[in-house]
Amino acid sequence: MTRVGHRGRMRDHAVILQRLLKEHKRISLARIAEELGASELTARRWIDSFSCVMPIRLEKGIVIVEDFRRRE
Repeated sequence: MTRVGHRGRMRDHAVILQRLLKEHKRISLARIAEELGASELTARRWIDSFSCVMPIRLEKGIVIVEDFRRRE
């Protein structure tokens, strides 16, 4: 059995975080860290990375997925 490398863990973290953000419009940073099996600092870094491609923001330890559809 081989161990998962750094790129494999990064891919796994990205997939897990994307699933969590799609399922929950509001989720705690602690819950994300628990699901990733990482520290809250690592979870915060992932949220910062995803904020470039998804309309999300972090308020008082809660990640909020904003509605990005345009209202006409």
